[in-house]
Amino acid sequence: MNNKDEQWISWPVMAIELDLDGRVITWISAAFAEHFRRTPEQLIGSSLDQLLTMASRLYFLSALDAPLRQGKHCEQHTLYLNGPKGELPYLTNARPYYATGARLVFMAADQHLMLQQQLIQERDYTETINRELKQRQQQLITQREQQKAALDKLEDVNHEMLQTEKLAAIGQLAAGIAHEINNPVGYIQSNLNTLGYYTDKLLALVDGCKDENLAKQLRQQDYDYLKTDMTELLQESNEGIQHITNITSALTQFTRRSGFAEECDLQQQINTTLRVLQNEFKQKARIQRKYCDKPCWVVFDPAQLNQVLMNVLMNAVQAMKNFGDIVIETETDGELATITITDSGTGMSEETARRSTEPFFTTKPEGEGTGLGLSLVYNIVRRHNGTLKIISEIGKGTSVIVSVPLAQRHPSNKSITA
Repeated sequence: MNNKDEQWISWPVMAIELDLDGRVITWISAAFAEHFRRTPEQLIGSSLDQLLTMASRLYFLSALDAPLRQGKHCEQHTLYLNGPKGELPYLTNARPYYATGARLVFMAADQHLMLQQQLIQERDYTETINRELKQRQQQLITQREQQKAALDKLEDVNHEMLQTEKLAAIGQLAAGIAHEINNPVGYIQSNLNTLGYYTDKLLALVDGCKDENLAKQLRQQDYDYLKTDMTELLQESNEGIQHITNITSALTQFTRRSGFAEECDLQQQINTTLRVLQNEFKQKARIQRKYCDKPCWVVFDPAQLNQVLMNVLMNAVQAMKNFGDIVIETETDGELATITITDSGTGMSEETARRSTEPFFTTKPEGEGTGLGLSLVYNIVRRHNGTLKIISEIGKGTSVIVSVPLAQRHPSNKSITA
């Protein structure tokens, strides 16, 4: 390129400048050319795609292209280049250079050092987990010594913790899967957007053509139908990708680790849980949402709130022998937010409803239930200063009513109590 800063040219770094439209190399450092045993003249004017692996080409388009066009810097990305020694990873920093240009600096990533760093991180993480486990174990031993008169209650807490840890493990797995799904979805979305752009340009070009022979051929090929169907197919594909994105987003929110109570939107948490359980309801129940028009911000651990909602909704589905209705209602009275989940299932007797929150009590056949579902719900709600009420009648269904304090300090809730 012209007027290149001599100090920049003389840096012993692997660097290039390129035009994002086609990723054509417009300038290259001597170090970069030497690394690939080429001369700058041999590489200038060629496409970076020729040096990138297929996966890195897709990654560049999905992760770097759009931010660079928006004037953003892209730091610490890994791209694989085809060099004299084969495909090798390079840590890449990129920054916009002009309207459609970018400057990229590459640094060879030592795989041994990367692996060593990863092992050190995993070792530190394992040691931290071991210390936490030892602390928890000591806490349990201390509690046991201090509460010998409450062994039954302690056993209940232990089983509850076990159930929570199992759900947390499943949640970590689900969150990992969601993350892996998001990567290919990203470049599929990018490709669909590009394809839609190309299609619009191509169709505009064809529509504007006045050639009679071409017009005749288009009519013979039912051009109007093809044009409409092509547009609809692209739209449906984009809607499908958006649906996948919504599901993985809900899954990521739903499977977050339990931590501390915080202000969260009750109705948004309900929607998140419903998206995750959508497949469970599809052939078994019709969901009706009757949300109040007032804000429902509560102080609750979001992960445990999702667990409460999931347990109650799954019980509602399992209570229906045939396809039925599940009605979800929310309301507030200035101090409490109340959610009522009503199913059209078989219902319970007064005695069964009374015992339903007891640990290990279940009406399911042996091996099909632990009896901890509503017990867990009751304990979680109670710890968050809430109440749980169950109203049921045989043959008429069941209503589970959960009331928890509103987050009085949240701005949205102040309009209720003002």
